[in-house]
Amino acid sequence: MAISHGGSNNSTYFGNYTQPQSLRVALFLAPFVLSAQVVGGWSVLVLGGTGFRGHLTTERLVRDGHNVTVLSRGNKYWDVLERLQNHITLWMCNRTLAREHGGGVLPKSSGLVNCTDLVSSNITFDAVVDFSSRTSDEMKQAVQMLKGRVSGIYVYISSHSVYDVSKNSTHSEPFLFEADAERPGRDVSPLERYGLKEKSVAGDSTLECEEVLTRQYNAGGFPFVTLRLANVFGPKENTIRYWLLHLWVKACVALTLPLHVDLSLTETPLSLTYTPDIAQAVVKVISKALNETCCPEQVYAEAFNLACEEMPTQRVLYNMIAEPAGMPYVETQEIPRNKSIVLYPDNLRGPVSVAKAQNHFRWAPTDASKAFRSVARFYERIMLDGKKHKVQIDLMYAKVKSMLGEDGPRFVEWTRARYADRQKTELYDELDDEDEDDIIMARQDPGRPGGKGKSKRKTTKG
Repeated sequence: MAISHGGSNNSTYFGNYTQPQSLRVALFLAPFVLSAQVVGGWSVLVLGGTGFRGHLTTERLVRDGHNVTVLSRGNKYWDVLERLQNHITLWMCNRTLAREHGGGVLPKSSGLVNCTDLVSSNITFDAVVDFSSRTSDEMKQAVQMLKGRVSGIYVYISSHSVYDVSKNSTHSEPFLFEADAERPGRDVSPLERYGLKEKSVAGDSTLECEEVLTRQYNAGGFPFVTLRLANVFGPKENTIRYWLLHLWVKACVALTLPLHVDLSLTETPLSLTYTPDIAQAVVKVISKALNETCCPEQVYAEAFNLACEEMPTQRVLYNMIAEPAGMPYVETQEIPRNKSIVLYPDNLRGPVSVAKAQNHFRWAPTDASKAFRSVARFYERIMLDGKKHKVQIDLMYAKVKSMLGEDGPRFVEWTRARYADRQKTELYDELDDEDEDDIIMARQDPGRPGGKGKSKRKTTKG
């Protein structure tokens, strides 16, 4: 069924180049080829740009020839830092705010104020991309520390969890618009407002971060834009949600271990965000904010949902993941939420509309089936190689044992044996950087033909 949306320091740089038609399928994770600094490249500060959600955005900015500074704790996350460290300026810093014994935060003695590189630098940034603010206090500190140093725009990577703590929609559409993220007014009792905040601690904190940015902008501060992600999937995850499902769809029949379907969400469509699409959106909103593609006011103080157009139910999602994994059938079982292991969704209000992002800055999400094939291929190569990312594989197995309880050990044993047998019988070369990079595509930014207009979202019920 199709649903129609209404209104539908010592950094090294990469040069831009035009690829021949045969190479137009570019690669986000392609091996870095050094070239001269691009004149006029942006100066971008990325807060937390080496984790699951942000590393492809950082790589995209670097590959496009921009001067990228990353503020990160420097924790080893897959091989992201190793790949980036010679091509970015890295400011190692823990921006998490400490708390006193009474629970109050300590913004004057912890967090960004202890980031020596940030404090001592006088760099003004064309853009700041914030993947790491989790609380209003962290956002307030970032706003204070960067006051007068953002010449272009502040891009906050938010979440669809904000809708879980918002008042009920006033429209009848089967998806959520950006304007639906609104607190209830004083016509609602304080007890009801507090109860709504309690529905999602993460959603409440994220919406508070958005509200901090709005207040500072209305008081004459720097422009900002909010990008709200749905259920995020992609390569090199730390949550192992997709990775576990990729393995579980293979094992469900052999082990008589059906995937769980939340009994309360059997018919609820899900929105999914592919990590390369985040990078595409970030680049587009910065370009628009800097008036390179016209009309910065179209993104100033605006929020945009980012998700694939397909909106599968849980069962359909499992089948979509199973298809590139080579499994024609997925066994499922409906289980109450308090007893189920359901990895998607992480919000309960349903899917989101992406028409606004498509219309305002010509953002075009990857087809979900194509994205699933790319991610499936990535994890399949990781498992078959077994060496290059052994640390991550072992961590994944440990998490799986914990998540699946008494079924965990036999699941891990079966999976290990299956890939060990395949390694013996299948021709396979060791996974090197170039092979790995060929898996995740970085598409050319595709302009939507016809410009504005209504977009179609595909919803399939299982």
